[in-house]
Formats: sequence, C-alpha cells, structure tokens
Amino acid sequence: MPIDNARLAPMQPGVSVEELKAALGTSWQEPGIQAEGYLHIEEFGTRITADGRLGEVHFRAPFELPPIHGVRMGMPAEELHRLYPVAERISDEREKYGWTMLKMNLSDTLMLGVGIREDVVRIISLTDPTAVYPERPYKYGDPNLTEAYDLTMTDPVDLTRRPESGWCYGRPPGIDARRWPVSTTNGLPLRHAFTVKLPPQYRTLGDKYVAISLFVDEQWETPPASKHVAGGARHADPRRFDIKFMDNEYALFWLTEEEFAAPLGVPPTIEGAPVPGWLSKSPLEYFGEFNLPRTVAEQQAMNVFSPGGLAVNELLAATRPQDGWKNLPGRKALDYGWPIEITLREGDPNIGKPAREFRHQNELSGYIAAYSEEGQEQGLERFQDWHAHLGGTMFPMQGYPDFSPYYIEISEVFGGFNFGDGVAQIDLKEMKLEWAC
Repeated sequence: MPIDNARLAPMQPGVSVEELKAALGTSWQEPGIQAEGYLHIEEFGTRITADGRLGEVHFRAPFELPPIHGVRMGMPAEELHRLYPVAERISDEREKYGWTMLKMNLSDTLMLGVGIREDVVRIISLTDPTAVYPERPYKYGDPNLTEAYDLTMTDPVDLTRRPESGWCYGRPPGIDARRWPVSTTNGLPLRHAFTVKLPPQYRTLGDKYVAISLFVDEQWETPPASKHVAGGARHADPRRFDIKFMDNEYALFWLTEEEFAAPLGVPPTIEGAPVPGWLSKSPLEYFGEFNLPRTVAEQQAMNVFSPGGLAVNELLAATRPQDGWKNLPGRKALDYGWPIEITLREGDPNIGKPAREFRHQNELSGYIAAYSEEGQEQGLERFQDWHAHLGGTMFPMQGYPDFSPYYIEISEVFGGFNFGDGVAQIDLKEMKLEWAC
C-alpha cells in the first residue's frame, strides 16, 4: 500500500505510532536503535517518543496539506509575519543554505515551526517540547573506562613458551576439536586469528572471563567444493559469539583464566571435507609475502637496504630463514604464534568516549575525531602506529561504526585478515565486527 498523504496531513504530536503506520503502509520503517526516534519518508518526517507516540511532525514542500494553525505551504513570508508578528528566529545550520527558521510557542505542549526559503514557507512542523524520546546507546562518555592500550606483535615463538598476553596465528588455548567453530557456508574449520588476554577494564563479561579468541572464515582462497556444511556447536556455548559481516563468518570466544592457560586446541578433522589452505600450505604460500607481519630482522633489512637497489621480495627472501615460521608446513606452523605486547597508551583524550561519524553526535561524549581540525591541533594522528589497540582514538578507513568505547581495532596482519588494505573494529560489549577499506 503506498503512502496515504491525506492520512499523513492531520498528523500532530500525541498521535499513536499505530496511526502513523497505517498512513505509511508499506513505506513504514522501524527507526533504528541509533535514530533516537527520528523517521524520514520523502517530504514527511517525524520523531517517535519513548512511549510510542509522535513528538514531532515535519512537512516539507511540495507536500500538499491544509493550513496548520493558519500557516500554509507556499505562504509568502510577509503574510506569515503579519499572522505571527512575534515569531522567534532560531539559530540553525541551514541558514548557510538560505533558510530562515522560526518558531511560535502555541502552548506549553505545542510549538509551531516554520522554514522560509526565497521568501516562501517551505517547511511546517509541530513539536511537543515536553516529549521524551528514546536515546541511542553509548551517547555519553563512560567514566569507568580510563585506559587505552596499544597491541604490538613480536617475532614468533614456539607456543610451548606461552606468551603471557596472548598471540596471533597458531592454535588457540582451551578450545578443542569439539568446540572449534566450523563455517556454515563451506563446512570447513574456521582459522584461529588471535587470542589476547584483556586488561581488566576491557573484560566486559566480568572478571571471570579474561581473554578472547577470534576465529575467521576463509578470506584468502576460494574454498574447495564441499557437500559437508555444518554449523558446529553454535548453540552449545554461551560464551561463543557468532558474527557475520561482508559474507564472512567470525566466531569470538571469551575464555576464563583456566581456559587461557589450558592446552592448545587442535582443529577438527571433518570427514568428507577438504583440508583448508591454512592447514595444507605454509603461511608464506597461503597468505603471500606482503600479507604477513615482518620479523625484527626483516624490518631492519628493509631499513638498511634501499629497495631501489634490490627488489623488495628478493630482499625479504634474503633475510628470511628458510626454516622460519613462514616456510613451515601448515600444521607445523600452528605450533608457533606471534606474541602480543600490550602497552598502556598515554595522553589519548578519547578514552571512554564512543566514536561517531558527525560532530554533533560527538558533542555529548566529547569524542574528537583524529583528522578533525581539533584532532589535528592535538596531534591525534600520533596514535595511529599499532598492529591493534584497545579503546581510545579510532582510525576507521571509512565511516565510524556505532560501537561502544570498549572496542578493539585491528590491522590485517594482526591475525592474517583480508580487509582490502583496511582495518576492522570489534565491539567487546555488543559483540559486533565491522571492517572497511
């Protein structure tokens, strides 16, 4: 059913949202949790209160409607001023686009708003100034979060020497073949990307759960055809969170101290399913040279020798031990991991403040975007050098996800991801993941 403008025209504050749904028909859209009740459909807009009524209605030309409190669409500005000589002008950012915004208080619970452009009324609105609206989550800063951390990988070690803060690649602790996640799209085991022991403030499930392990679906190869597709123990583990984003599956486990210290898990052998590339190939063959982290020796070689005098791949090959981690057979490489060093970040003004796309969305939390004018004045780009980090200033490649300030931002090498040269963020409260390039 199309929009019924005849039923929309009488809408005003106090009307039930059910009446609005009937008028909008199939054009009805439930406002998202971040919208704080706002809904815009073509030339009509509204804001829905926390108790399911209309708190605001906005009509914009060329919407046809009868006069509202004497004001009609297309009315000349001078006629409006004769009707409401005490109309109050509102300071509004639309002024720079040629608009003049006015308001008239008709009663304690009703305000008439008018937008004038080119000396003609083009916007008419009604607002209940006493209305209470739903608030988006994480609108304000969280004073309980006072620390941010940078995460850096160091040269791979045999995981019999268990890194105390966690590791990338290799095998996870405390997750055996029975719990190991399996892709629902190709029937193959997901690959362990990283396990990190979180500082106390980021243990969002409580003090009992001290670490997270993240698994990732195939991102580097086209999975071989498999008739065996199963979801594993998806519903059997209350501390496993399954996330799907951009056609890839991720599984995040929260681990207790005992699980973090437990023996390393072994990926399951699935009868009838092919062996995934990360198990059958060396890391170098599977990921490719330029998609892997650099050891200290490789970094030093890159700094000492000019790539112009020696091809970069030859230089790396010359500095890479032939028996090093990158050349180990896939299953043998799983016995090694890249230790994670966690360093307290000093001087970041965005700790505990959720990052949002627009400046007005950050006003109540005080978040400062790194490349905003204020962010550049404070030199926030200095916080961009990391393999991953917990909280503080965010560096998305495109828009800011609507995440809590309890998040981890990861680069591609932090566990071997393919984000198209981008980065990802994981919300540790909402258990959501987004990436962009």
